[in-house]
Amino acid sequence: MIYYVTNSQEIQENRHYKRISIESSIEFLKSLPIIGLDTETAGLDSHTKALLSVQMGNFDDQVVIDCSTVDIHKYECILLDRSKIFILCNAKFDLQFFYEKHIDIDNIWDVFLMERLLFLGLPYKEHPANLKYLSLKYCSVNMDKTARGQIIKTGINSDRVIVYAATDVKYLELIMNAQKIELKKKGLITAAAYENKYCPVLAYIEWCGVKLDVPRWKEKMKKDFTLLKEKEQTLNDWVIKNYPDDKRFTFIDRQGDLFTGFNTGPQCKINWNSPKQVIPFLEGLGFDLRTKDKNTGLYTKSVGAKTIKPQISKNSIAPVYIAYKEASKLVGTYGQNILDQINPATHRIHTNYNQLGTTTGRLSSGGKEGKIRKIDFQNIPAEDNTRACFIAEEGNKFVSCDYSGQESRVIAYLTKDPSMLDLYKNGCGDMHSLVAKMAYPDIIGDTPVEEIKAKFKKQRSDAKNIEFGFNYGGDAHTIHSTKGIPLKEAEIIYDNYMKGFPGVKDYQDRQRKFVIENGYVTLCYKTGHKSFMPDFRQFKDLEKKLDRTFWRKYRDIPRNPDTGKKKGRNEEEIEMTKDVSTFYKTKSSMEKQAIDYSCQGSGAVMHKLSSILFFKWIKDNHLLYKVKLVLAVHDELDFECPAEIADKAAKALQDFMYKAGDYLCGEPHFPADAEIGDYWIH
Repeated sequence: MIYYVTNSQEIQENRHYKRISIESSIEFLKSLPIIGLDTETAGLDSHTKALLSVQMGNFDDQVVIDCSTVDIHKYECILLDRSKIFILCNAKFDLQFFYEKHIDIDNIWDVFLMERLLFLGLPYKEHPANLKYLSLKYCSVNMDKTARGQIIKTGINSDRVIVYAATDVKYLELIMNAQKIELKKKGLITAAAYENKYCPVLAYIEWCGVKLDVPRWKEKMKKDFTLLKEKEQTLNDWVIKNYPDDKRFTFIDRQGDLFTGFNTGPQCKINWNSPKQVIPFLEGLGFDLRTKDKNTGLYTKSVGAKTIKPQISKNSIAPVYIAYKEASKLVGTYGQNILDQINPATHRIHTNYNQLGTTTGRLSSGGKEGKIRKIDFQNIPAEDNTRACFIAEEGNKFVSCDYSGQESRVIAYLTKDPSMLDLYKNGCGDMHSLVAKMAYPDIIGDTPVEEIKAKFKKQRSDAKNIEFGFNYGGDAHTIHSTKGIPLKEAEIIYDNYMKGFPGVKDYQDRQRKFVIENGYVTLCYKTGHKSFMPDFRQFKDLEKKLDRTFWRKYRDIPRNPDTGKKKGRNEEEIEMTKDVSTFYKTKSSMEKQAIDYSCQGSGAVMHKLSSILFFKWIKDNHLLYKVKLVLAVHDELDFECPAEIADKAAKALQDFMYKAGDYLCGEPHFPADAEIGDYWIH
């Protein structure tokens, strides 16, 4: 039965629903231990758009509350009841409208998040998580969503809309129960509890937003534009120097200009903003611009700095081009676009976060909303001029807190390498120096780890790339390409590293074997978070296909004398060479992910757990809406609060970050650093 609560006299009850009083609806809802919950709103922004209705109920009965005539605070006795479980779909959106009313709902189950968790790593288009899809999948009900567009125009004042709103909560409990069965099968019940507990925290971060120092940002924009012009000129000068007579890339203006006169020297004719012009130029210099699209899985060509950085040793233009692209990003992505995102009601920037936004369970942020591309705080430049523009309100302090060497410590925990664990337990904790000692034994010798930072600065600096390159599944070729050193030298460094850290090799061998056999990576061993390999089924099919008979035929295929690769002479042989190539590429990709993902996944869960604990502390101390969580960036949580409690709050967060590390990983410990100031310091 649908019950409708309103003070409007325009709509009378009929066969579709029954009108009841606020008191009667509250009495009914009090009897439900599990409540499906949903909202209808006048738009996406909780700060500027109205809450039109709130729906609560179960499969048998649903209550639709007309918030245009009924004060939703009258239902606080239900919404704030910590003994109840509230089921939502994409709860982060709805919770922000409740935060706007200063109603913080706890104990949620988000069917959208749970579906993402069940298929983390697999393409969303193959496993959608919207309510329409979930209702069809778990309840065999094809929901009619066409009334959604009508709500913003007309509000909750028609039979069709009231029924539509009620239907959105009707199947939520059935979906939850079905998901629990699937989560249990995959060992994800504990992971589900963590993600559901973190969702209100992330909703609060989005709702709080962060304040921007507008005058300072505009000044930064001017400097960024000047820098871009300098980098562009340097890039043009490189082309002119190396291709002064090549008409494809340079020209001489022989006609001149009435105002500026003549420039008889060569000028660069490449438009660096045009991939159509840049792609053939860079490919002609030997750069491989192919990159795999994360959404489609297809290869495209990219002229981004990320594509060029691993190939920096190929040509002297690489560092010049990278510097230009980074300056261009500052102007384009982090320029006027940021000013356009200032909310007219809060005068703050509210980006969008995706809780399970990556295949490793880490947060992602940004994305397009209408014509605006939301700011991606995960990739915002770390330089001071940019970050110092994000500030605390007057009377508040900005607190940044992040883990000290989290990735290195997680690697030590995962690999159980004796040298790494001893460094953190009994040594100085300087992993980069220890890596340098292991990678360059002939240079550093018996020098104590504590002295390496002062005595061997170059080797320690190089060790950063070596550490993360090898720890995430790279090999000698990785260092050869990123550092531009001879392959033989890179091989010596790799061998030294693996001898020095035998635990790393053992761990990587285990990870490779596990993913090939099981098709997923355990992201966090304490919670059971998993990332599933999208190409695993195809890989296993190929593995069966590539039997002894296949390999006997494959051996007879001749090799191309120039490339050394197999070259099929007919359709069957061409297909066989493709199958072998796909098999080994897929295997290599899965093995690399198996090594990489557990580190990132453990770090992500650690960040979420510490945030959950700190959020509880905020609420327990009645500081909600006073302590504002403003940014979540990888292993860092930033907040602002009244200056008089900044030290206390910072210490609390540091303690929770330490406890989260201990609970999830044990040794080594995970200390956190806090900085208190007027702006974003980290």
